[in-house]
Amino acid sequence: MQTSHDSRDLWSARHRDCHADPTDLDLDLARFLCSTHAGHGPECRQYLAAAAYCYGSTART
Repeated sequence: MQTSHDSRDLWSARHRDCHADPTDLDLDLARFLCSTHAGHGPECRQYLAAAAYCYGSTART
């Protein structure tokens, strides 16, 4: 699925804080967060939640 620039801009604004838990995750948002927050370290809650969501999505199939 292609994600629009507007959606990515909105996601960037809403999910920039590494110490906040992301809400309303879907697979597209989780993948976006993984790519955006990769390399931020083990304290980045955005990355950890998104990675867990992606892993859970692939483990179910």
